[in-house]
Amino acid sequence: MAEQRHGPLSVIHAGLMRTGTLSMKRAYEMLGLRAHHGFEMDSWDDYAGLELAAEATWPSVPGARKPVPPPFTSADWDRLFPNYDVVTDLASLFAEEMIRAYPEAKVVVVQRDFDAWWASFASAVLSKDIPGNPLALALVHALYRAAGTRVFDAVSKMVNGAFGTQSYRDITTEKAKAFYDAYYSRIRQTVPAERRLEYSLSQGWEPLCRFLDKPIPDAPFPRVNDSGEMQRRKMSEFGRIVFQAGRNMLPYLLGGAGAALSVWLYSVYE
Repeated sequence: MAEQRHGPLSVIHAGLMRTGTLSMKRAYEMLGLRAHHGFEMDSWDDYAGLELAAEATWPSVPGARKPVPPPFTSADWDRLFPNYDVVTDLASLFAEEMIRAYPEAKVVVVQRDFDAWWASFASAVLSKDIPGNPLALALVHALYRAAGTRVFDAVSKMVNGAFGTQSYRDITTEKAKAFYDAYYSRIRQTVPAERRLEYSLSQGWEPLCRFLDKPIPDAPFPRVNDSGEMQRRKMSEFGRIVFQAGRNMLPYLLGGAGAALSVWLYSVYE
């Protein structure tokens, strides 16, 4: 049997992080669609592409490099998400841009109650990742750079670009509410009703399968504890970053130690 081919994007999941995106990824996959989610980004090179997309989408975001890249086209998104049928989670911040790039794609909208979403987002994405102390923030940034990854740069540019802020510390409840309401309002204004599904995970398979023209699986709708999975992935990723940073810095540390030893020996035996 020939291997099923995937892509280009045919479904855009317009549900922000912390709206059950990992459960939705599993559901899409059970329907035979290859779905992109931030949890599966094991290659740090993927984040370089997300950072470029953030700079192209929000040219004034803090730290944006020059020259500013032009807005992404469908060809650019195809390169960033090759062989995927659906994008979820982190990519949802680019939903408006991808909706314009793929005018035939179907759009699944998942929106939680704001207060519930904000409590989850602030806890999982903001406060646990980003220290409030500027010095600590600089040290974390330096650690990621020493590891040779643009993860920190990419995610911070995406979030600050979408929220219109200079740093995570500027994302107040009021700013978050304004962003949240505007995000979903623009999606609904942009996508006609026949291409859009207003969906809640509690509805199960029937409306999703009907909208995507897929048979209903003979299995329960997936329910994944993405909070637990996120914490596990964070710890694993941070350990990987610390290890790689140490590995990259080892020659410099050894060189510095060797130079210091040479100076000391010279002073002793001069």
